[in-house]
Amino acid sequence: MLIKLLPPISALALALLTGCATTSPVVSKAQDGWDFQQSPQELTALCDATLAQARTAFSSIEEDTSPATLQSVYGAYDAMTRGLQDIQHVWYVKSVHPDTNVQAAAEGCITKYIDFATSMELSPRFYQRVASIDTAQLKPAEQLMVQRRLREFRKSGVDRDEETRNKVASLIAEITELGTQFDKNIRTDGRVVEATPEELAGLPEDYLASHPPNAAGLIEISTDYPDLYPVLNYSESDDLRRRLYIASKSIATPANDSTLRALIAKRHELATLLGYPSHAALAMDGLMVGSPQNAQAFLEEVGSAVKRPSAKDMEILLARLKQIDPDADKVEVWQSFYLSNLVRQEDYAIDAREVRQYFHFDRVQSGIFGMTENLFGVEIVPWETDTWHDSVTAWEVRENGEALGRFYLDMHPRENKYKHAAHWTLRTGLKNGKVPLSGMVMNFPRGLMEHRQVETFLHEFGHLLHNMFSGSQEWLEISGMTMERDFVEAPSQMLEQWVWDYDTLKHFATNDHGEVIPESLVNKMVRARHFGEAAATSQQIFYANLALNYYNRDPDSFELLPLMMEMQAKYSPYPYIPGTHFYNNFGHLHGYSSNYYIYQWSLAISTDLFSRFEAEGMTNTRVAREYRRKVLEPGGSLPAAEMVENFLGRPYSIEAYKDYLNELN
Repeated sequence: MLIKLLPPISALALALLTGCATTSPVVSKAQDGWDFQQSPQELTALCDATLAQARTAFSSIEEDTSPATLQSVYGAYDAMTRGLQDIQHVWYVKSVHPDTNVQAAAEGCITKYIDFATSMELSPRFYQRVASIDTAQLKPAEQLMVQRRLREFRKSGVDRDEETRNKVASLIAEITELGTQFDKNIRTDGRVVEATPEELAGLPEDYLASHPPNAAGLIEISTDYPDLYPVLNYSESDDLRRRLYIASKSIATPANDSTLRALIAKRHELATLLGYPSHAALAMDGLMVGSPQNAQAFLEEVGSAVKRPSAKDMEILLARLKQIDPDADKVEVWQSFYLSNLVRQEDYAIDAREVRQYFHFDRVQSGIFGMTENLFGVEIVPWETDTWHDSVTAWEVRENGEALGRFYLDMHPRENKYKHAAHWTLRTGLKNGKVPLSGMVMNFPRGLMEHRQVETFLHEFGHLLHNMFSGSQEWLEISGMTMERDFVEAPSQMLEQWVWDYDTLKHFATNDHGEVIPESLVNKMVRARHFGEAAATSQQIFYANLALNYYNRDPDSFELLPLMMEMQAKYSPYPYIPGTHFYNNFGHLHGYSSNYYIYQWSLAISTDLFSRFEAEGMTNTRVAREYRRKVLEPGGSLPAAEMVENFLGRPYSIEAYKDYLNELN
């Protein structure tokens, strides 16, 4: 049910928890959100009306015969795209709304939206108008905006004959439909494993209390993250961990077998039609990495740097497994979580169950808000607005009493909701225009969290802050998170570092008795932090190579499962689990397609960015606000490499990341 919601944690409570500058309760009543109580028919009507208005405006742009200037072309185009932001939220709605009919209406709107966007990219008259702009006297950001648009035009095939353009439009429509179905199959397929009470030996008391036996005396454990990871970490039953992990990697199987094959095939067909050798080549054109060959070379460099420390991680895990099973000759992935926890307890005196008592969801959220306020000089206050579910909260970011942006937090699992963690830009902010609007999704427990989940919170909140702070450009096309997509993860990955900083944690990491997490415990956490990191990085290298190799070749030349097994054998520290089809629930194969390398690429850059905070202090507000000004605020108005250089005082390098990986263990 949708309700008028005032989030439960007031600004005053936030101040008491975090020691931030807020001194009195403040609530925003801005009428700035969407009507989430709309029926499916009303959402469809809004979509159709918005797109009809945009089509009319775009026809006027195409038919304009006045001299092509930035104002005459981009002024009208920018006004039209601002109007389109009225339905930008449909991508979020289809992932979070509890009414499946509303989700279906949002999916239908997305299809129509992409059809219209494709028609713009394939408009020869619009292309000619943009190409006719004299850029010599434009500001550098405006020149970059026009250059990027012309490149996207060429990538779309706008300069091809009408038959080719029609074929491109048809293929994009098919790809959109397949991608929507791929996501839906993952979102709607929840798996459950039954366990005996004995198999839950080792689980924390709060977990056991929230999972009572059913009428048959069995406990139902879902593959949702709050159920899944505590079992993997703590259950003493190897069989339960195995069954639950297999269930989690069997989601959307067999439904996505044919869907993914068709999605890969259609993307390849589109790429070759446009003159590219593969979808990966098309997808990487204009990004920092530049080409699939460069991406592969980068992954090989990183993989080589992490190979020795990854092997060391696996040796330690296998030695610990042999204490349990002397005949063991390899570590399976479902065993790695439990074994890693044992090693941290025994070798580093870290018990994750002890750590988690200091990370209750409400306190974590308040603490992350307080950290943000202190570092960046802003205030986060509740926003009283309609939402789509009673567990959703809404907030406003202010600076000097003025709104910088607003956001929604949908943080706990429920049926039919997006299963992972993500941030959506619901609206891009503009100078002298509307403020940014974001939506974040998590699947966290309502009580105690794993420290790793706190890290995930910070990661996605980093994306949200990027959108909040980057809404100050004059043109929509270079405002917000419009920089190269393989830079987008870097600021979020850098923000994860603060979850390991005692001076940050001491403000909110408290147990139910109000006791602050001991500094000695945080020091032990930091010492144990890097154990297993190399193996986890190798697993990420496997994922990146899987995505790249699904999309860098003719799809008729391979089958999904054999190629995945080949990539896993080459790059992953863990063997393939017979009967699983991970690719069917690897959602990034739709969203990022070939470009999952982005996470490692961005991590290399974030390591370089963090070097300044490491040298000058993680609570150094001068550095934090310089970072905000030079890296976050420019949006897409500068090449990403230039933003990083402006902050570091030198060009970025991946050497710091390679050195970091080499030194693990």
